[in-house]
Amino acid sequence: MRRVVIAVVSAGLLAALIVEDVSRRSFERRYRTVVESRRQLTMQVAEIVATHDGLRRDLDQERRRSAELAEALRSTRVQLEETVGRLTEETRGAGELNMRLARLQQQMDQLQGELAIALQDREDAAGAPQESRPVQLERIIVSHATAPGLQGRVLSVHQDWDFVIISLGWGTVRIGDTVSIIRNDRLLAHARIERVQESACAATLLPAWKAADIRANDLVHVLGVNDDETAEKS
Repeated sequence: MRRVVIAVVSAGLLAALIVEDVSRRSFERRYRTVVESRRQLTMQVAEIVATHDGLRRDLDQERRRSAELAEALRSTRVQLEETVGRLTEETRGAGELNMRLARLQQQMDQLQGELAIALQDREDAAGAPQESRPVQLERIIVSHATAPGLQGRVLSVHQDWDFVIISLGWGTVRIGDTVSIIRNDRLLAHARIERVQESACAATLLPAWKAADIRANDLVHVLGVNDDETAEKS
């Protein structure tokens, strides 16, 4: 009987040990699973945190770049406004300068005409006989300001300034009149009267005409003021 009891007890203890071992093994497996899950979760959290930090750094960098671009845009706008203002002032100044240059050019043309007429008068006076001085160039006296069809002669040609001295003075032509310069029935040039003195006048060639084509003694035909536009187009 005693042996039977011992056998039963031993069997119970063995069964308990087996159950305990199975339970322990199952717990260890669950523990390792939990540990692995925790490790993977920790890695995922670390990756998420790293990604978040990287995105935050990128966002901060983009914000700085946006601020720099905004400042550069503001500075560029200010410079553009200053440039536009300066160009406006320069344009206004250029317009005023062009007007001054035009007035100076007109004054210079008048002075050049006066100088050329004075030189021509001096040359004529120097070449005339003593008893005939002073001498006057040929004059045609008319009752009105300008008589179309009047004719004169070219006294001298000034190629550097593109103007000529003509033997028509007061009473025959006036400033602004247009003349044709002709040789052997061939039109050489059109010119506008710029300065008039007693016995001669200075005329500036109109655009597209050259003083090099003109010589002294070429025939001059007075067209008048109303023919000025037609002369320029021809």
